[in-house]
Amino acid sequence: MVVSAQQTTVEVFEATSHDESIIVSVDRQGASIGVQLEPEAMDLADEELAARIIRLNTLAYLRSQLALRLEMEGNRVENVGSFLPTEDQVAAFAMTIDF
Repeated sequence: MVVSAQQTTVEVFEATSHDESIIVSVDRQGASIGVQLEPEAMDLADEELAARIIRLNTLAYLRSQLALRLEMEGNRVENVGSFLPTEDQVAAFAMTIDF
């Protein structure tokens, strides 16, 4: 019996807190695939930690959706939906990450 292993490449988009104590990852479709917490993050109150994870997850999601927009524009797809964020919108949201 011959078994062949196929490698699957997953494009990952991350968002990280400034001190790198929280790292959130999403896949190309924007689905959450991981949260990494360093010891410093464990000192936060539960509510604050949850809020930071959600905000970082949102940023990673926006980055994944921007990649789709740029790919579609690069392929000259007409009528790229307004539901996909622009570079300016992603940058503006990233500026709100103040932790």
